[in-house]
Amino acid sequence: MVHVTYSKLMPFRVVKSNTVRNISKYLHRHICSKAIRQKFLDYFVLETGHNFVKSSPVVPYCDPTLSFVNAGMNQFKGILLSTQTPQYKKVANCQKCVRVGGKHNDLNTIGIDGYHHTFFEMLGNWSFGDYFKKDACKLAWDLLTRVYKLPKSRLYVTYFMGDEVLGITEDLETKEIWKEIGVPEERILPFGANDNFWEMGLTGPCGPCTEIHIDHIGVTNRSEFVNKGLHDLTELWNIVFIEYNRHIDGTISTLPQKHVDTGMGFERLTSVLQGKTSNYDTDNFAYLLDAIHKNSRGLPKYGGKFGEMDWDNLDTSYRILADHLRMITVCLADGVIPEQNQKLRRILRKAFLLSESVFKKEKGLVKELTNYVVENLGPIYPEMERNVTQIQQIVNYEEEIYKYLRQSVAKDWERLSKENKKFLEIDIVESPSFITAYKEVASLDVKELDANLAFKLYDTYGLDEDTIFKLSRVLDLKFNSDLLDQELEKAKYKSKENSLTQDDNLYSTLVKENIPKTHDRFKYLYSKDQDKYVFNSLDVKVLKIFQEGTSVPEIDSDFYCSLLLDRTNLYSEAGGQICDTGTISFGNNTFDVMALENINGYILHKGFFKSKGSRLDLYTRGQLSVNPEFRLGCMRNHTGAHLLNAAVKKVKGATCQKSSKVTDKYLSFDIAIFGDKLDVDQIHTIEEQILKTVKNEQPVNVSEVDSQKLLDFDFVTLIPGEIYPDSGIRIVEIKDTDFVSREPCCGTHVLNTSDIGDFCIVNVKSLGRSTTSISAVTGDRAKLARSNAAELVEEIDALTKNIGDNIDKPELLDMIVSNLRRKLNYSIQDEFILPICVKHYCIEKLDQISKQIRETTRENLRDFIEIEMQNVLDSSVKTSKSNKKYIVHYLRSSMILQSVPLQKATKLCPDLPILVISYADNMVKARCCVPKKLRTDKFNAEKWMKETVATVFNSRAAPPKGQDGSLVCNMKSKRVHLQDWDPLLNEGLEKAQQYVEENL
Repeated sequence: MVHVTYSKLMPFRVVKSNTVRNISKYLHRHICSKAIRQKFLDYFVLETGHNFVKSSPVVPYCDPTLSFVNAGMNQFKGILLSTQTPQYKKVANCQKCVRVGGKHNDLNTIGIDGYHHTFFEMLGNWSFGDYFKKDACKLAWDLLTRVYKLPKSRLYVTYFMGDEVLGITEDLETKEIWKEIGVPEERILPFGANDNFWEMGLTGPCGPCTEIHIDHIGVTNRSEFVNKGLHDLTELWNIVFIEYNRHIDGTISTLPQKHVDTGMGFERLTSVLQGKTSNYDTDNFAYLLDAIHKNSRGLPKYGGKFGEMDWDNLDTSYRILADHLRMITVCLADGVIPEQNQKLRRILRKAFLLSESVFKKEKGLVKELTNYVVENLGPIYPEMERNVTQIQQIVNYEEEIYKYLRQSVAKDWERLSKENKKFLEIDIVESPSFITAYKEVASLDVKELDANLAFKLYDTYGLDEDTIFKLSRVLDLKFNSDLLDQELEKAKYKSKENSLTQDDNLYSTLVKENIPKTHDRFKYLYSKDQDKYVFNSLDVKVLKIFQEGTSVPEIDSDFYCSLLLDRTNLYSEAGGQICDTGTISFGNNTFDVMALENINGYILHKGFFKSKGSRLDLYTRGQLSVNPEFRLGCMRNHTGAHLLNAAVKKVKGATCQKSSKVTDKYLSFDIAIFGDKLDVDQIHTIEEQILKTVKNEQPVNVSEVDSQKLLDFDFVTLIPGEIYPDSGIRIVEIKDTDFVSREPCCGTHVLNTSDIGDFCIVNVKSLGRSTTSISAVTGDRAKLARSNAAELVEEIDALTKNIGDNIDKPELLDMIVSNLRRKLNYSIQDEFILPICVKHYCIEKLDQISKQIRETTRENLRDFIEIEMQNVLDSSVKTSKSNKKYIVHYLRSSMILQSVPLQKATKLCPDLPILVISYADNMVKARCCVPKKLRTDKFNAEKWMKETVATVFNSRAAPPKGQDGSLVCNMKSKRVHLQDWDPLLNEGLEKAQQYVEENL
């Protein structure tokens, strides 16, 4: 929980109003939304002694039951469940909320009405064991009627009428409280669990609630219309009395302490106070609707029309885009990654589609409009201003993917749209596998999408329920979503059954026997003594011995087994870091720990017991020692991984850690980069930043917090999709000049960056469109990489200097270059590793050397070709009995050429029929020329080549472009293995000579 210095958030400003409600004559109609928000916070913080807490991110990092924060109470769930101690008893805030799925899903109604949103702000006040029903109702009524000056005659209240299934009676206490406050009894209305029993999700804190509703017309008593879904008689504030906890089996139990959780939709409150008929007419949206018009092309302004009046759906499109822009901007600012959150990605693509198809901007509209959202909401939620570069970087990246997908499926979509006009109603880019799924279902003779088929579409093609429903409409098939839900539940249960391995059975057995879980906090207890790390041994007791999965009372020497100890100072694999190795000393006997396995808190130590004739019994005590060099290597690399993550983010902006592996020898780090790939200069900058932090000897600080205090930290790097514990979250922090690394981590780390010794990135490779894998080493292995680099660079520099002296030996030079290139193909675990920047340098230098060899050799070989052909002319012109003169020759100098200019050879013999063959890099090619005066119907260049050499090598022959085939003809290059070369060459030469003899 964050306690900030409380101050005014934003000043008043005038809002122009077009359409107003009747109620507006009682209000300060021109009050701006920022002032409305501020009045709420002022009332609770300054007048009634509540503490202000900042909004949590829209992704609940410590709650696996939710995809998004959908209510203000989400961040206080641990307190409400009594698993956390509240920092303050009374708090208030304005919480960012997203509702796009699950129990609270407003996605399908966006734009159709004026008050549902994917993103909204929830004004709330909470009591954690302080005040309860009476004070909660009084505070709400006082704020609405005295501070906001809402007329009491327009307000109705509801309360919980009880539920037999839940076993809860009517909440008459709350009814009496409202009567005491002065609410007429005819305006105090009872409702059942659907309306007045509030739950955050399928499980968790819950309780009866009382709601305050407002009548926007107010002519007569309209209590009979409360909770009937009227747009002019709506819920304004929900006050929940958290008394129960809903369990996975549907039952509820009483919580140990009672709490109050209230929530008032800020957008609805603004609409009421500004006298508007729609939230989109308030200044929460007006600026954005104006910006959409300003940045679109030739469209009328937003007109506020709904239903049949909005005949072209233009105003609906305005509303959808404005709503989605706020949600997109908030989510991206909070670190939600579209490729890991398909709901956000679909909403982004819907925004791109509207930008392109309705607002006539092919690219960049969404990015431009995020500026307006940040400008409006940034002063309230500073993380939006801080992360504006990240927001726009990801928008650009996602728009490029969207464009690519549209192009790749455009032809299929166009064809299918002609066959089925219902295709025009959907945008398949939201789900790229839609077409494939459509084709499969269309090929089946079915009349409905039954549960099995729907599940296949979900499981195989990744279609969600909404998309499957669209598919059923396109194909005119019945679809029951409830049956799909049942099938998904079956799949979960089946998956749970399949996961019941030997480990699960072992865990159940240990729990039944009341064996205590392994106490492993000692893995973090180490120190430094005069620059040397000290890992103290730990006194341990053997609680269980397992051999081949079976519990045994003792074990003989040299048998592989698993020991369950009462406690351990070894690290079991987690957070990407591999497990420790170590030794347990039992007097003169030892147990070599080769691996560890953590079975839900029970840590098995696996290895061999070594003794001289004695056995190891249960409850034997020993001394457990960690392998110090192994552990220190892991610690260096894990701290290096944190620095690498922060440095890449600093250089590239929008990034997201995918996975990591930390061993004693190296670290491997996969990260999504939303933008251009890392180049060599950026890699160098990243490495320099890390080396600077190592050199500056910065302390590595570790603090332990719960999910409330996690919000105290700014710039904390969290992994999207990762579920952190509700308490005991270890924050590892390293701060340097203009550089901060701060992230939750359960791994072990060095105590100071100087203990990393050295840091060196040794490999970088692409793993797809966005993901880059980076491997690095620290300490002595980093020094080894630099030493290897110095030796290799020296070898390459020496070769560069001596290349001129050996240019007449191209085969030798090529062999040397090949050997040097082989050194660049190292594995991360090899002894010969290199800094990646040096590797790139070496590749560049060797490419230059190879080019120099080729160019110099080519120049020299031109002379060789001339000498060789002159020798052929002088001594090898064959003379037959009929005195026919010609040349058929294999150009031997071609063996050391990469590119053989055969025209050079043929030009040297302009007056003779000539056919030459070359062979280089396993490729054969040929060329022949016939002087014009010797050309006949029976003898010409094309016939000569096609009927002899081209036939032998099974290749195509044709004249050069624009030349006469009867005078000159080339054979296209053809690959020939070295073992086949000699017989084919001899056959080709023989047939070419025979053809000349017979036809010239």
